[in-house]
Amino acid sequence: MKKIILICFILAGSIHAWAQSYVPNVSRDSVGILNAKVDVLKAKIKVIELKIEEAEEEADVEKLRIKLAEANDEAEQSAEKASRHTNRSGGGDGTDLKEVNKLAKRAKNNREDAIKALERFNKQIAKVMSLREEIQKEERKLRHRKPQISFDYK
Repeated sequence: MKKIILICFILAGSIHAWAQSYVPNVSRDSVGILNAKVDVLKAKIKVIELKIEEAEEEADVEKLRIKLAEANDEAEQSAEKASRHTNRSGGGDGTDLKEVNKLAKRAKNNREDAIKALERFNKQIAKVMSLREEIQKEERKLRHRKPQISFDYK
């Protein structure tokens, strides 16, 4: 009887020990491979985020292209108007001189606006080009990091 009680205590103690043990289903090598896959996925997400940012910047380029065209048209029209007015007036009285100065000043301001629009346009294009270079760099990094192992999970 004592043997049976002793065996019951031993079994009760060992059941508790079996319940506390953990057996991993994944080996250390496969954990490294899974971590590599996670790193690749993070790099892909970064590339996709950069492409989204590039698309937004390209939309801004198109808006600036329209503003540049409008500024160039305004500058051209005001310059033509000033030159027509100076040709028409010839060398007349003081009121025409005031009008000519006013038109020349407007033409100058419109030309400066067109130059500023061109500078903003060029800066935006440079920003898009730098984003494209960064995307290409990240994609080259990504090509070299792809793990070539596939898993069948059970």
